[in-house]
Amino acid sequence: MEEIEKVPANTETICCDGGQDGLGHPAVYYSFDNQDKVICGYCDKIYIKKEE
Repeated sequence: MEEIEKVPANTETICCDGGQDGLGHPAVYYSFDNQDKVICGYCDKIYIKKEE
């Protein structure tokens, strides 16, 4: 099942490391680039900007 994390609406960059302590994946950074959603290429976690 895909995990969805809501982030503040003013967030421009997020870091994903899989979130499973030492069992995740290498830390990767994603920029929203004027989009409201980012999907991690490693673990498919979805980051969505919260509504203002």
